[in-house]
Amino acid sequence: MFAFELEILKKTELLRNDFINSFFEYVTMLGEEVLMILLVAILWFAFDKRIAQRLFFITVVSLSFNGIIKNIAKIPRPFASGEITCVRPDTATGYSFPSGHTQNFATWSTAVAIKLKKTWVSVITGILILLVALSRVFLGAHYPSDVIVGMILGVAFAFIGNSIYDKTEDKSKLFTYVLLLLTPFVVFFMIKPDPLYADLYKLYGMLAGLILAVSFEERFASLDYTVAIWKKTLRVVIGVALALAVKEGFKALNVFTVLQLSLAFDAIRYIALVFVCLGLCPFLFKKLNI
Repeated sequence: MFAFELEILKKTELLRNDFINSFFEYVTMLGEEVLMILLVAILWFAFDKRIAQRLFFITVVSLSFNGIIKNIAKIPRPFASGEITCVRPDTATGYSFPSGHTQNFATWSTAVAIKLKKTWVSVITGILILLVALSRVFLGAHYPSDVIVGMILGVAFAFIGNSIYDKTEDKSKLFTYVLLLLTPFVVFFMIKPDPLYADLYKLYGMLAGLILAVSFEERFASLDYTVAIWKKTLRVVIGVALALAVKEGFKALNVFTVLQLSLAFDAIRYIALVFVCLGLCPFLFKKLNI
Protein backbone atom coordinates (compact mmCIF):
# COMPACT_ATOMS: atom_id res chain seq x y z
CA MET A 1 0.00 0.00 0.00
CA PHE A 2 1.03 3.67 0.01
CA ALA A 3 3.90 4.59 2.34
CA PHE A 4 1.91 7.38 3.97
CA GLU A 5 -0.69 4.87 5.13
CA LEU A 6 1.88 3.06 7.24
CA GLU A 7 2.88 6.41 8.75
CA ILE A 8 -0.77 7.05 9.65
CA LEU A 9 -0.88 3.68 11.40
CA LYS A 10 2.31 4.42 13.32
CA LYS A 11 0.87 7.71 14.58
CA THR A 12 -2.44 6.05 15.42
CA GLU A 13 -0.63 3.38 17.43
CA LEU A 14 0.75 6.11 19.71
CA LEU A 15 -2.83 7.02 20.72
CA ARG A 16 -3.64 3.58 22.09
CA ASN A 17 -4.48 3.06 25.75
CA ASP A 18 -6.57 0.49 27.62
CA PHE A 19 -9.80 2.49 27.44
CA ILE A 20 -9.62 3.38 23.74
CA ASN A 21 -8.41 -0.10 22.83
CA SER A 22 -11.37 -1.68 24.64
CA PHE A 23 -13.81 0.72 22.98
CA PHE A 24 -12.59 -0.10 19.48
CA GLU A 25 -12.39 -3.82 20.25
CA TYR A 26 -16.13 -3.77 21.02
CA VAL A 27 -16.85 -1.64 17.95
CA THR A 28 -14.92 -3.97 15.65
CA MET A 29 -17.08 -6.90 16.83
CA LEU A 30 -19.95 -5.37 14.85
CA GLY A 31 -18.14 -6.51 11.73
CA GLU A 32 -17.59 -10.11 12.82
CA GLU A 33 -19.48 -13.10 11.46
CA VAL A 34 -20.90 -14.12 14.85
CA LEU A 35 -23.11 -11.03 15.08
CA MET A 36 -24.41 -11.48 11.53
CA ILE A 37 -25.21 -15.14 12.15
CA LEU A 38 -26.96 -14.26 15.43
CA LEU A 39 -29.03 -11.56 13.70
CA VAL A 40 -30.05 -13.94 10.93
CA ALA A 41 -30.99 -16.62 13.48
CA ILE A 42 -33.16 -14.19 15.47
CA LEU A 43 -34.93 -12.96 12.34
CA TRP A 44 -35.36 -16.45 10.88
CA PHE A 45 -36.61 -18.11 14.05
CA ALA A 46 -38.66 -15.32 15.59
CA PHE A 47 -39.78 -12.72 13.07
CA ASP A 48 -39.55 -13.18 9.29
CA LYS A 49 -37.41 -15.67 7.39
CA ARG A 50 -37.74 -13.61 4.19
CA ILE A 51 -35.85 -10.70 5.75
CA ALA A 52 -33.28 -13.12 7.18
CA GLN A 53 -32.75 -14.76 3.78
CA ARG A 54 -32.29 -11.38 2.13
CA LEU A 55 -29.69 -10.15 4.63
CA PHE A 56 -27.84 -13.45 4.73
CA PHE A 57 -27.68 -13.82 0.95
CA ILE A 58 -26.62 -10.24 0.22
CA THR A 59 -23.95 -10.26 2.93
CA VAL A 60 -22.50 -13.64 1.99
CA VAL A 61 -22.28 -12.64 -1.68
CA SER A 62 -20.65 -9.33 -0.75
CA LEU A 63 -18.05 -11.06 1.42
CA SER A 64 -17.42 -13.74 -1.22
CA PHE A 65 -16.38 -11.05 -3.69
CA ASN A 66 -14.36 -9.45 -0.91
CA GLY A 67 -12.52 -12.75 -0.61
CA ILE A 68 -11.94 -12.98 -4.34
CA ILE A 69 -10.43 -9.49 -4.43
CA LYS A 70 -8.26 -10.26 -1.39
CA ASN A 71 -6.94 -13.46 -2.91
CA ILE A 72 -6.08 -11.75 -6.19
CA ALA A 73 -4.52 -8.61 -4.68
CA LYS A 74 -2.62 -10.60 -1.99
CA ILE A 75 -1.76 -7.51 0.06
CA PRO A 76 -0.31 -8.46 3.47
CA ARG A 77 -1.71 -7.06 6.70
CA PRO A 78 0.04 -3.88 7.90
CA PHE A 79 1.37 -5.59 11.05
CA ALA A 80 3.09 -8.21 8.85
CA SER A 81 5.80 -5.61 8.24
CA GLY A 82 6.75 -5.68 11.92
CA GLU A 83 6.64 -1.89 12.07
CA ILE A 84 3.33 -1.77 13.93
CA THR A 85 1.42 -4.13 16.22
CA CYS A 86 -2.14 -5.40 15.97
CA VAL A 87 -4.68 -5.61 18.78
CA ARG A 88 -6.63 -8.90 18.55
CA PRO A 89 -4.66 -10.28 15.56
CA ASP A 90 -6.79 -13.44 15.73
CA THR A 91 -9.57 -11.41 14.05
CA ALA A 92 -7.23 -10.28 11.27
CA THR A 93 -7.08 -13.40 9.11
CA GLY A 94 -6.60 -13.57 5.36
CA TYR A 95 -5.14 -10.80 3.25
CA SER A 96 -5.63 -7.11 3.96
CA PHE A 97 -7.34 -5.44 0.98
CA PRO A 98 -10.25 -4.75 1.22
CA SER A 99 -11.41 -4.90 4.84
CA GLY A 100 -13.80 -7.80 5.42
CA HIS A 101 -15.05 -6.53 8.78
CA THR A 102 -15.88 -3.13 7.30
CA GLN A 103 -17.51 -4.57 4.19
CA ASN A 104 -19.50 -7.11 6.22
CA PHE A 105 -21.02 -4.53 8.55
CA ALA A 106 -21.52 -1.95 5.79
CA THR A 107 -23.38 -4.52 3.69
CA TRP A 108 -25.92 -5.86 6.16
CA SER A 109 -26.46 -2.62 8.08
CA THR A 110 -27.03 -0.66 4.87
CA ALA A 111 -29.38 -3.38 3.60
CA VAL A 112 -31.41 -3.00 6.81
CA ALA A 113 -31.44 0.79 6.49
CA ILE A 114 -32.63 0.55 2.89
CA LYS A 115 -35.60 -1.61 3.86
CA LEU A 116 -36.56 0.44 6.92
CA LYS A 117 -36.38 3.76 5.02
CA LYS A 118 -35.94 5.81 8.21
CA THR A 119 -33.62 8.82 8.21
CA TRP A 120 -32.47 8.28 11.79
CA VAL A 121 -31.63 4.63 11.02
CA SER A 122 -29.57 5.71 8.01
CA VAL A 123 -27.70 8.30 10.08
CA ILE A 124 -26.88 5.84 12.87
CA THR A 125 -25.90 3.23 10.30
CA GLY A 126 -23.51 5.65 8.62
CA ILE A 127 -21.89 6.58 11.94
CA LEU A 128 -21.45 2.94 12.94
CA ILE A 129 -19.95 2.01 9.56
CA LEU A 130 -17.38 4.78 9.98
CA LEU A 131 -16.61 3.62 13.53
CA VAL A 132 -16.10 0.00 12.42
CA ALA A 133 -13.80 1.20 9.63
CA LEU A 134 -11.87 3.39 12.09
CA SER A 135 -11.59 0.52 14.56
CA ARG A 136 -9.85 -1.68 11.97
CA VAL A 137 -7.27 1.02 11.32
CA PHE A 138 -6.83 1.94 14.98
CA LEU A 139 -6.32 -1.70 16.02
CA GLY A 140 -3.66 -2.12 13.33
CA ALA A 141 -5.58 -4.72 11.30
CA HIS A 142 -5.93 -2.67 8.10
CA TYR A 143 -4.57 0.19 6.06
CA PRO A 144 -6.88 3.22 5.57
CA SER A 145 -7.40 2.32 1.90
CA ASP A 146 -8.59 -1.18 2.95
CA VAL A 147 -11.46 0.20 5.00
CA ILE A 148 -12.38 2.95 2.51
CA VAL A 149 -12.81 0.39 -0.27
CA GLY A 150 -14.57 -1.97 2.17
CA MET A 151 -17.13 0.73 2.99
CA ILE A 152 -17.73 1.54 -0.68
CA LEU A 153 -18.13 -2.11 -1.66
CA GLY A 154 -20.37 -2.89 1.31
CA VAL A 155 -22.79 -0.05 0.57
CA ALA A 156 -22.73 -0.83 -3.16
CA PHE A 157 -23.49 -4.52 -2.62
CA ALA A 158 -26.34 -3.58 -0.25
CA PHE A 159 -28.04 -1.39 -2.88
CA ILE A 160 -27.35 -3.67 -5.85
CA GLY A 161 -28.15 -6.82 -3.89
CA ASN A 162 -31.46 -5.45 -2.62
CA SER A 163 -32.44 -4.42 -6.15
CA ILE A 164 -31.59 -7.80 -7.69
CA TYR A 165 -33.27 -9.65 -4.82
CA ASP A 166 -36.49 -7.67 -5.24
CA LYS A 167 -36.56 -8.20 -9.02
CA THR A 168 -35.95 -11.96 -8.83
CA GLU A 169 -39.07 -14.02 -8.22
CA ASP A 170 -37.40 -17.43 -7.82
CA LYS A 171 -34.95 -16.91 -4.95
CA SER A 172 -33.61 -20.48 -5.09
CA LYS A 173 -32.53 -19.98 -8.70
CA LEU A 174 -30.88 -16.68 -7.77
CA PHE A 175 -28.92 -18.37 -4.97
CA THR A 176 -27.89 -21.20 -7.31
CA TYR A 177 -26.78 -18.88 -10.14
CA VAL A 178 -24.56 -16.91 -7.78
CA LEU A 179 -23.08 -20.14 -6.38
CA LEU A 180 -22.25 -21.22 -9.94
CA LEU A 181 -20.72 -17.80 -10.61
CA LEU A 182 -18.42 -18.21 -7.60
CA THR A 183 -17.44 -21.81 -8.41
CA PRO A 184 -14.70 -21.05 -11.00
CA PHE A 185 -12.94 -18.81 -8.49
CA VAL A 186 -13.15 -21.48 -5.80
CA VAL A 187 -11.65 -24.03 -8.20
CA PHE A 188 -9.00 -21.58 -9.44
CA PHE A 189 -7.72 -20.80 -5.95
CA MET A 190 -7.43 -24.54 -5.27
CA ILE A 191 -4.76 -24.84 -7.97
CA LYS A 192 -2.23 -22.97 -5.85
CA PRO A 193 -3.76 -23.21 -2.37
CA ASP A 194 -2.96 -20.70 0.34
CA PRO A 195 -4.07 -20.97 4.01
CA LEU A 196 -5.15 -17.32 3.77
CA TYR A 197 -7.84 -18.33 1.23
CA ALA A 198 -9.91 -20.02 3.97
CA ASP A 199 -12.57 -17.31 4.35
CA LEU A 200 -13.69 -17.66 0.72
CA TYR A 201 -14.32 -21.38 1.15
CA LYS A 202 -16.30 -20.78 4.34
CA LEU A 203 -18.49 -18.26 2.51
CA TYR A 204 -18.95 -20.59 -0.44
CA GLY A 205 -20.11 -23.23 2.03
CA MET A 206 -22.53 -20.75 3.63
CA LEU A 207 -24.18 -20.03 0.28
CA ALA A 208 -24.43 -23.73 -0.59
CA GLY A 209 -25.87 -24.38 2.87
CA LEU A 210 -28.43 -21.61 2.35
CA ILE A 211 -29.64 -23.26 -0.87
CA LEU A 212 -30.11 -26.60 0.89
CA ALA A 213 -31.69 -25.04 3.99
CA VAL A 214 -34.24 -22.96 2.06
CA SER A 215 -35.30 -25.92 -0.05
CA PHE A 216 -35.65 -28.19 2.99
CA GLU A 217 -37.32 -25.61 5.23
CA GLU A 218 -39.92 -24.62 2.64
CA ARG A 219 -40.84 -28.24 1.99
CA PHE A 220 -40.80 -29.70 5.49
CA ALA A 221 -40.59 -27.05 8.19
CA SER A 222 -42.15 -23.68 7.47
CA LEU A 223 -42.25 -21.81 10.79
CA ASP A 224 -45.28 -20.22 12.46
CA TYR A 225 -44.44 -16.68 13.64
CA THR A 226 -47.65 -16.22 15.65
CA VAL A 227 -46.38 -18.34 18.57
CA ALA A 228 -45.69 -16.95 22.06
CA ILE A 229 -42.55 -14.91 22.69
CA TRP A 230 -41.09 -17.55 25.01
CA LYS A 231 -41.24 -20.07 22.18
CA LYS A 232 -39.47 -17.66 19.84
CA THR A 233 -36.79 -17.05 22.47
CA LEU A 234 -36.35 -20.79 22.97
CA ARG A 235 -35.95 -21.23 19.21
CA VAL A 236 -33.14 -18.70 19.12
CA VAL A 237 -31.34 -20.22 22.12
CA ILE A 238 -31.56 -23.77 20.73
CA GLY A 239 -30.68 -22.68 17.19
CA VAL A 240 -27.61 -20.67 18.20
CA ALA A 241 -26.42 -23.43 20.57
CA LEU A 242 -26.70 -26.08 17.85
CA ALA A 243 -25.01 -23.82 15.31
CA LEU A 244 -22.04 -23.23 17.62
CA ALA A 245 -21.84 -26.95 18.39
CA VAL A 246 -21.73 -27.84 14.70
CA LYS A 247 -19.24 -25.07 13.92
CA GLU A 248 -16.78 -26.07 16.65
CA GLY A 249 -17.43 -29.80 16.37
CA PHE A 250 -16.62 -29.88 12.66
CA LYS A 251 -13.63 -27.60 13.24
CA ALA A 252 -12.14 -30.18 15.58
CA LEU A 253 -12.51 -32.81 12.85
CA ASN A 254 -10.47 -30.82 10.33
CA VAL A 255 -7.17 -32.66 10.79
CA PHE A 256 -6.20 -32.66 7.12
CA THR A 257 -2.56 -31.84 6.41
CA VAL A 258 -3.18 -31.41 2.68
CA LEU A 259 -4.27 -27.79 2.28
CA GLN A 260 -6.74 -28.44 -0.53
CA LEU A 261 -8.57 -30.98 1.64
CA SER A 262 -8.55 -28.61 4.61
CA LEU A 263 -10.08 -25.79 2.55
CA ALA A 264 -12.69 -28.15 1.09
CA PHE A 265 -13.54 -29.35 4.60
CA ASP A 266 -14.01 -25.73 5.69
CA ALA A 267 -16.62 -25.36 2.95
CA ILE A 268 -18.34 -28.56 4.11
CA ARG A 269 -18.27 -27.35 7.73
CA TYR A 270 -20.14 -24.19 6.83
CA ILE A 271 -22.60 -26.04 4.61
CA ALA A 272 -23.44 -28.15 7.66
CA LEU A 273 -23.58 -25.10 9.94
CA VAL A 274 -26.08 -23.21 7.80
CA PHE A 275 -28.16 -26.27 6.93
CA VAL A 276 -28.48 -27.33 10.58
CA CYS A 277 -29.24 -23.80 11.77
CA LEU A 278 -31.67 -22.69 9.05
CA GLY A 279 -32.99 -26.01 7.77
CA LEU A 280 -32.98 -28.69 10.45
CA CYS A 281 -33.66 -26.36 13.38
CA PRO A 282 -37.03 -25.16 12.00
CA PHE A 283 -37.90 -28.85 11.39
CA LEU A 284 -37.01 -29.61 15.03
CA PHE A 285 -39.02 -26.62 16.28
CA LYS A 286 -42.03 -27.81 14.32
CA LYS A 287 -41.78 -31.32 15.77
CA LEU A 288 -41.42 -29.90 19.29
CA ASN A 289 -44.31 -27.50 18.71
CA ILE A 290 -42.31 -24.41 19.64
